[in-house]
Amino acid sequence: MHKIGAFEGKRIFISGSSKGIGLAAANKFLEEGGTVVLNGRDKNRLRKISELLSEKYSQKVYTAPGDLTNGKDAYSVAERIKQLIGNLDIVVANVGNGKPEGENPLEPAEWKRFYDINVMSSINILNALYPIIRKQNQANVILLSSIAAKEKISAPCGYAAAKSAIVTLTRYLAQDWAADGIRVNCVMPGNIYFEGGRWEELFREDRDGVKAYISENVPMKRFGEPKDVAEAICFLASEKASFITGIYLPVDGGQLNII
Repeated sequence: MHKIGAFEGKRIFISGSSKGIGLAAANKFLEEGGTVVLNGRDKNRLRKISELLSEKYSQKVYTAPGDLTNGKDAYSVAERIKQLIGNLDIVVANVGNGKPEGENPLEPAEWKRFYDINVMSSINILNALYPIIRKQNQANVILLSSIAAKEKISAPCGYAAAKSAIVTLTRYLAQDWAADGIRVNCVMPGNIYFEGGRWEELFREDRDGVKAYISENVPMKRFGEPKDVAEAICFLASEKASFITGIYLPVDGGQLNII
């Protein structure tokens, strides 16, 4: 007997989904019966990932490559989605990066880079996809911020400011798009470890220092995994959260200290 998943028949786009949190979210949506469109800048990696996921799950997996910090690419991605599957039910705006490229935390170019990657990537794709999801009247948008948006941690201040903008964007869109039946929520990951991620790099550089940081700052005294964030994303995109919009949900092992 076929088990009907929570996202059976739902069409989902996930930006930055060739690794880490985005890939974990793709796996979870597919596991629950959804049809997923992957996105990233590396066409070859996307193709390989889509082939692996297609073998693992019975649903079709599509790809829409593009650099979403570029507005033209975002519109090209939106056009490809329309050609591939028509409409969308769920959008996960996941592109982000907190790795500094210089020593000066106030270097204007560094702040612009963080803003382009972490904010404009979301704005560009949501602007391009709005006409598509507006038609659904029950669409969901999940934005990815960080606990750095609400509390000073070890991340660069330019990155924290960009992730704060994502929280503000969530609140505004949640109210502005409610009339279109679109729910907009935000997930705020803490320290998430995955292959190819920033924490893997830091761990290689200073294993003892990273272990001490996690032990001292995370009450659960461990890293989170991409699947932990994926579960939160899928909950907010599901019918179980049908009366929830405009929130930010930390997934951080208790690190965030605000009340």
